[in-house]
Amino acid sequence: MNIIDILNITKGTLINKINLNLNINKFKINSKDIKQNDCFIVINNSYKYIKEAIKNGASLIITNRKSSYNIPTILVQDTIKTLAALASSIRQIYNPKVIAITGSVGKTTTRKLIYTILKNKYRCLQNEKNYNNHIGVPLTIFNLKKDDKIAIIEMGMNHFNEIKYLSNMTKPDIAIITNIGTSHIGNLGSKENILKAKLEIKEGLNGPLFVNGDDELLKNQNAYKSGFNENNDLIAYGLKSSLTASSFNINLNNKTYKIEVNLPSHLLNNVLLAIHIGLYLDVKMEDIILSLKQYKSTDMRMNILNDKNGNTIINDCYNSSLESLNGVLNIIKNEKQNKLLILGDINELGKYSNEIHQKIPLFLNEIDNKEVILVGKEMAKIIYKDSLHFKDYKEVINYLKTIQIKNTLILIKASRSLKLENITNYLLD
Repeated sequence: MNIIDILNITKGTLINKINLNLNINKFKINSKDIKQNDCFIVINNSYKYIKEAIKNGASLIITNRKSSYNIPTILVQDTIKTLAALASSIRQIYNPKVIAITGSVGKTTTRKLIYTILKNKYRCLQNEKNYNNHIGVPLTIFNLKKDDKIAIIEMGMNHFNEIKYLSNMTKPDIAIITNIGTSHIGNLGSKENILKAKLEIKEGLNGPLFVNGDDELLKNQNAYKSGFNENNDLIAYGLKSSLTASSFNINLNNKTYKIEVNLPSHLLNNVLLAIHIGLYLDVKMEDIILSLKQYKSTDMRMNILNDKNGNTIINDCYNSSLESLNGVLNIIKNEKQNKLLILGDINELGKYSNEIHQKIPLFLNEIDNKEVILVGKEMAKIIYKDSLHFKDYKEVINYLKTIQIKNTLILIKASRSLKLENITNYLLD
């Protein structure tokens, strides 16, 4: 689109009326990423990088602070809302089928599973990194190309009206809710309120809703359901699972299909949702099966790694919740080897933090042959037999330097802010 088109979308005021028919290639918020004929949108306090953006080739600046440069500049009241307006317009211009995903846990896994299934039939776009909020979702939409048939958009939130905002921006054709857990309960007050916040995804929805039918709060929703319960639309059975892989059966049109995927059993509801979407979008079950066999976990989410001392490391420190922690502990409790559990704080629980953290010892009691290391302020409040407490990952690493760990299953899990991936890096060094 050209500068006049952008001016009409943003409803701003144009300064320096030159080269107005110039087509803008990309909208960007990082001056270092700017290339020739890109637009630099100033958000937060990035005014000081405008000159760098121009030097790197920017042909348009969008800002909420009046200033004059030697290239066209659009003055708007709110650059964050401008991101949304531009994203909405681009979504309408390219008009892909938008699949929106939210939920307390499992959003990224579900997104990547769906991408894995659909990419061989359709040209697909998905979020980069953790771009799932009011800034990240527009940046994802800005990467749309005219040949993209599907955009798979993960949507995060921690307050009311955030999913509503993203849903109205992207106008999904399909929506998915993975589950309702305790993540962000400190902000929202109850799981019932978390459900209400997640259901805001229906606000801009122009198609069906798919949910995890095994979730207590989702099973009564008017939606397509999948799970291991007979009341679901898509039912799985015959589950077999190990630390690194799972299999189960699905019956479709009186034919049994065996599904195999490199994920443990507590993530299989995400797999079922992805299968459901694939079938809905006319991907053959045989192709879905082949795609799932190729799926690999990434980004510190249930990564299974091996070090030189014969240890198996579960690197699961991108995020944490009571539900996801319970899920992985249920998996490893059946493993016979010695276990080292390095567990950090679960964040954003507010006044419920102590209550939820105090449930963790009940899960730990079910695991044999273990040593427990607890990390962080909230974990320090847990009194658990023979456990060790440390302030941060640095203290843990200093302790690990004093001992030998061999042939052990090591779980490293915490909320992202604790940076426990540094422990993984130390063990693999």
